[in-house]
Amino acid sequence: MSVVDLDRAKQHLRVDFPDEDALIEALIPAAVGHVSTLIHRSIPWKDEAGAEVDVPSPVVSAILLVLGDLYVNREAQSTGKALVENQTVNRLLSPYKKMRFF
Repeated sequence: MSVVDLDRAKQHLRVDFPDEDALIEALIPAAVGHVSTLIHRSIPWKDEAGAEVDVPSPVVSAILLVLGDLYVNREAQSTGKALVENQTVNRLLSPYKKMRFF
C-alpha cells in the first residue's frame, strides 16, 4: 500500500480527469523514492515487528510537493527550465532524517 494513492495525488495536483492517471501513477513511486533517499529511511515505515505504521503527515506533504514538482516539470530537461532544490521539502523532512555514518 502506498502512502499516497492516485486519488490523493490527483487531488493535490488538481487533476480531475483520467487522461494522466498512468503518468501520475508512475510519478508516485518516484516521489516516494526521492523522499526516502533524502531521509535515509524506507517508506512506508515499519515498527519493530515489521508492521507498517503511519508515515508522519509532514513526510506525506513532502512526498506530495515532490510529486507536484515531478508532474509540473516532467519535461523540464527538454524545455531548458532549471530545476532547483525545494526548501519546503527540506524543512518538512529535517526532523525525520536518519543520520548516516560512513
